[in-house]
Amino acid sequence: MELFRRFGTNVNQRFWSIFALWSLYGVFNMIVVHTRSMLYGKAMSWTECALYELSYVWIWAAVTPLVLVLSRRFPLGRGHSWRNGFAHVLCAFAAAVLTKSVWDFTALPFVAPSLVPTDLDSFQKSVIRALDFGVLHYFLIIVCHHAVEYYRKYEDGRLRASQLEAKLATAQLHALKMQLHPHFLFNTLHSISELVHADPSRAETMIVRLSDFLRLTLDHVGIPEVPLGEEIEFLRRYLEIEQMRFEERLTVDWDIDPAVQLVRVPNLILQPIVENALKHGISRNTAHGVLRISCMQEDGKLAMKVYNNGPAPKREPVNLSEPVREGVGLNNTRNRLERLYGGEHHIDFRHAPAGGFEVTIRIPMRPLPCPTYAL
Repeated sequence: MELFRRFGTNVNQRFWSIFALWSLYGVFNMIVVHTRSMLYGKAMSWTECALYELSYVWIWAAVTPLVLVLSRRFPLGRGHSWRNGFAHVLCAFAAAVLTKSVWDFTALPFVAPSLVPTDLDSFQKSVIRALDFGVLHYFLIIVCHHAVEYYRKYEDGRLRASQLEAKLATAQLHALKMQLHPHFLFNTLHSISELVHADPSRAETMIVRLSDFLRLTLDHVGIPEVPLGEEIEFLRRYLEIEQMRFEERLTVDWDIDPAVQLVRVPNLILQPIVENALKHGISRNTAHGVLRISCMQEDGKLAMKVYNNGPAPKREPVNLSEPVREGVGLNNTRNRLERLYGGEHHIDFRHAPAGGFEVTIRIPMRPLPCPTYAL
């Protein structure tokens, strides 16, 4: 099939492909003729057989480009006129007569002089005897040409389909990410609006930090994955904003393994998880809130965990095989992970043994060379 795929991509390559295929066919016929001559007691030498068969098929090799032109000019198959088929029948008889005539008067005198036609009657008989194989050879070329063309179209279709699928996946990922940005922005602006009258100075500081964070995110627009070190830096900026709102009620603990800081992760994958923990856990906790973020290697995968000591959601799905109802952020997370990793990722929601709630995301370890980040 590889030969068929490459066939016809270059004029010189096409010539040698035709020559090689016809030569193989000629060698096969040479073996058949030699064996048959031995069985009938009229043994022909290998040299005679080679000259007899190869000279004939090489004439067909020379005619093949013309047949290919006719095949393209009169295509067969669904949607094409029956006149194309009739045209090929006429061309097949013409090609059979042409090749046999050329062989009779150019190659045959050197191969088997006694078989050269000496008059019109013997020439007509010679041509008629070769019509069946001549027509067969013509349509064999036509069938092979159509097989190559159909295979090429099939491969081109598969390539276009894979390219369209990749573009669709990229577009969907971009749409999910763009959906996440306004969601985060609106929530943050709501927090700022609560401080505008109560504490204008803190609100102003919060706006400055929000501006810094948005600048970081805009620098990575269109980038589906970033090093974990950058993702943690984004998260630190986000939590600086949230800690201003929660004041002393929130403590953030970081447990980041330096060995995994170059692993690629989806851009802004942890922010909606953390936001959900703050909204549904920490904000409902009457005591001091603790948010713990850890990233480490577990069983050959990157495990990212977000723990909060607040009350667990009323509904606790075991995994993401069912739709998550906690909001846009977590649904976005599930969809983005599915687009990027398929069945190679895992996300788990569970009650922590010591109380509180924990979300764990496990994804393949995909290293990405980049500068080292101070964690």
